[in-house]
Amino acid sequence: MDELLQLKNGLHRLTVELIGNCKYCSLISSNVEFKTPIYCTKFTGAIHPTCVDVHTCLACQEYKNGKTP
Repeated sequence: MDELLQLKNGLHRLTVELIGNCKYCSLISSNVEFKTPIYCTKFTGAIHPTCVDVHTCLACQEYKNGKTP
C-alpha cells in the first residue's frame, strides 16, 4: 500500500509541475485521493472555479501557454 501512495504522490508532484503555470488554474488540491483536484477558471470565471480532473486539464492544453505576469 505504501508503494501505491508513493506512486500517487509522485504523479501529483508531476501534475503540479506540468500544469501549475496555467493561467486558468487557481488551485491544485494536495489530496491525492481527490478525483477532480484542479480548480479551473476557464469556463466559469475566477469567482467560481470548476473542479476538473487531470485528463480534462491536459486535454485543454492551456497549461502550455503559462500565466501572464
